[in-house]
Amino acid sequence: MAPVPAAQPTRFAIQKARGKGWKTLEVGEDLDHARARFNLMVRVNPRAYFRLIQLDHNAGAGGDGIEFNWKLIELHDPNQGGAAGAGPQPAPARAPRRVVARGGAKPARRRERVRLPLRFYAAVVLAGVLIGGLLYLRYGLPGL
Repeated sequence: MAPVPAAQPTRFAIQKARGKGWKTLEVGEDLDHARARFNLMVRVNPRAYFRLIQLDHNAGAGGDGIEFNWKLIELHDPNQGGAAGAGPQPAPARAPRRVVARGGAKPARRRERVRLPLRFYAAVVLAGVLIGGLLYLRYGLPGL
């Protein structure tokens, strides 16, 4: 008589969207603990997609405990409001800016000015020329 496999407990997994798939971050057997960890992950990174799923062992699968049926318990979509454990509330809308007389066109943006490190560049070039000159005098001259 073949041994009867022990019943697998229901497990809960927290997954994060990665590219076109989902990466499993944690797997546990307690729903309350998994939900608390899910809410913590959403608070830490509210702009990422997370899902909390229930994993039930599929006894009819041919694998040794590697096949599971899953059911979505909770999904955090950063594009939707009011998700569980939502992070900070968005800032209130600003007052409209003054209208430009040119038919409502946007005003020209001033570019941020960034100073170039010209002294550093000059020092690097000067050091390279000096080192190159010394190497040439030491090894490049014939007959010495």
